[in-house]
Formats: sequence, structure tokens, C-alpha cells
Amino acid sequence: KRVLEGRHFRWKGGITPIRKKIMASVEYRLWRKSVLERDKKCIWCGSDRNLHADHIKPFAIYPELRFAIDNGRILCFECHKKTNTYGNKVQS
Repeated sequence: KRVLEGRHFRWKGGITPIRKKIMASVEYRLWRKSVLERDKKCIWCGSDRNLHADHIKPFAIYPELRFAIDNGRILCFECHKKTNTYGNKVQS
């Protein structure tokens, strides 16, 4: 197949999902850094490896709490996978 107008075949007209834009924002990076500085290690198991900043109340359901430091916690990858909000699990 020939690529038209120099665009990749997956090109969708320059749209970027809102979640990606937010997670690439300065505000999100500051939120993550603040939560990491506060907790320093996984709050469940104490590990200091492969740390993730996790929203206690889900990112998608509570947009007003996306950058609230008290809505964040640090979990290692293994503990983060155990939460009911990790990945695309049903959130309530």
C-alpha cells in the first residue's frame, strides 16, 4: 500500500486521547512527583522498586480529584495490579 500525503496508515487526523494528554501534562507530572516524595515506597508492601502513582478514587470517574495529592498513593507494580482500578477493570 502506498501511504497518502506522507501519513502513516494509522493516522487519525491528529487526535490524541484526553487521558494521554493529561498524563503528559506538567500538572500530572507534579502530582506524581508530590505523591512519590510523600510516600517514598509502596504503602502496601514497603518495596522501593517499580513504583507507580495510583489514584485512590479512579482517574476516569473523579476528574475533579485527578491532581489532588490526597487522592494519590504509591504502590509497586505487583501491588498496583491487585487494585480494583488497575488497567481496564470495571470501576465503581
